[in-house]
Amino acid sequence: MIHIKTTYPKFRKRTKWLQDKHNNTFIQWLHFKVQSELNGEEHNGISEKLRWLAAGPSMAVPSYRSHLINGVKFNTKAQDHDMRTVQNSGVYLLAHTMQVASAKDKNPIISNMGFYGVIQEIGTLTTKSLESQS
Repeated sequence: MIHIKTTYPKFRKRTKWLQDKHNNTFIQWLHFKVQSELNGEEHNGISEKLRWLAAGPSMAVPSYRSHLINGVKFNTKAQDHDMRTVQNSGVYLLAHTMQVASAKDKNPIISNMGFYGVIQEIGTLTTKSLESQS
């Protein structure tokens, strides 16, 4: 965020624009910063996990129709539709996020907001899939 505010000083007070720019450019910035550190003489404590994160998401992730997490079985919408009489694909997420009244809102607020949805896909990222990325 400091980099964005320095690069775009005219937009320093436009919170929503800054947040959108941050969201859209963070992974490229992180990749560049990690690569810069790795290309130097000292790696300054760049961990293997940070290298994996800086590489960005991998589309090679195993997918499942259902998954057991902490004793609770979650299904995809397709699995519920094909095989179940009781739905178990609905999800709820409480997120601490920026909220705006409209696209022209100059005073966004940060607060908790609830999101409801349906599980369309289930994928897991394992140590094995992380190792195949490096």
